Amino acid sequence: MKKFYIQIFAVVFLFVSFTSQGQITYNSITSNPSHYTLDDIRYWQAGLQPPNPCNNCIININSDVSMVQNGASSDPTHNCGGCTYLNDVVINGISINIYGTTTLSVNTYLQLFGVIVTLGNDPTSVETFLVNDQVDIDAASSIQLANNFTVINANNDIGNTVVGPHLDFANGPTFLPKVAGIYSILSAPVGGWSYSYVLNGEGIGYANNGFAFYNINCTGPAGCNFGVINGPATTSADPTYGIIFKVSTTLPVQLVQFLATKNDDGSVKISWATSQEENSNYYDVERSSDQATWSSIGTVKAKGFSSTTTNYFLTDKTPINGTGYYRLKMVDLDGKFTYSKAIPVTTDNSSQALVIYSNPFSDQIRLKINISRPQNLILTVTDMLGKTYITQSYQAQNGNNFVNLQPSVVSSGMYILRIQGDSYNQTVKLEKQ
Repeated sequence: MKKFYIQIFAVVFLFVSFTSQGQITYNSITSNPSHYTLDDIRYWQAGLQPPNPCNNCIININSDVSMVQNGASSDPTHNCGGCTYLNDVVINGISINIYGTTTLSVNTYLQLFGVIVTLGNDPTSVETFLVNDQVDIDAASSIQLANNFTVINANNDIGNTVVGPHLDFANGPTFLPKVAGIYSILSAPVGGWSYSYVLNGEGIGYANNGFAFYNINCTGPAGCNFGVINGPATTSADPTYGIIFKVSTTLPVQLVQFLATKNDDGSVKISWATSQEENSNYYDVERSSDQATWSSIGTVKAKGFSSTTTNYFLTDKTPINGTGYYRLKMVDLDGKFTYSKAIPVTTDNSSQALVIYSNPFSDQIRLKINISRPQNLILTVTDMLGKTYITQSYQAQNGNNFVNLQPSVVSSGMYILRIQGDSYNQTVKLEKQ
């Protein structure tokens, strides 16, 4: 990507999160009655929004949304004349998960590198992926339709003007119009073309394949025809057609319950139940204070193979003070994994975990930090690109702690405050006047 492109995105969007080497999780709102587009910060919980390009991202889509071109955003500031950054969205790992009865419409050019896209994270979700522009996947990426209620439709039924770059090798000398669909980027050209069709209205495979369409899972919601595929299916290599969808089983683990409850002693019990397991290896229980940065707090061995209900639990003896979030990482024997939804638990309602008295701030940041037990805290202030302006250690006591920070910040703009301890983890956005 050009440097100019990245700078525009950072300035216009004022993203809370920034490109980093660690995994960052972005969670959408669970209902979208205002029809915010995916680039609109109002679509994202706590204003924590994916940047473009997004590196090492875990993106959880929990409600209907459209990824749009310039001029179609629900945020008027993103519809500027000559702004084309919405016309090329790049994600470099790790996963896009679509939850609930949800439709994701991609109406702009999307490039996926090393990304696992999963529809149907539970056995009864009705999920739809509408491809109305061009979506590229590389050999390290995959798209999984994990149950028989999931559908991908790449026929561009809305008549979207395609901004993706790929010409249609089915339409003779003009190669026009360009066709929406999912494309596999090849490591070496085949028949003079650097891509093949994974799914579009012209068919599948290479230019010399005769443009066959899928004849699998024909009893699914969309039937069998050009430009559609029903689950359960996943992309994989084929010696004749290249990367295409093939029939798969439903998710190896059918998660029917996932709960987190506070115990009388202040600990948190995380419990879950599965109705089916096939080839499952273990469960990682992960915890976060902001649903962006996650850490494992324990691992539970899976039963492996089961067609009856199996119950599991793990206890977090030192939960996050205030509101913490838990999720399951469900790992198969072959190393593949999926995530559950995140669920919140509040362990102390007696006081706010963090109060900021000066936001926006001029020279000093005044804080009140409430914790449930003594511990050493590390407080860090960075800009949106990750440059650190202050790192301060503070030995906090049980209850309220009053802290002043004086970062060497000169320029006005947006900054990130992170406070981390053994059981305390807070991340907030600050504004410098």
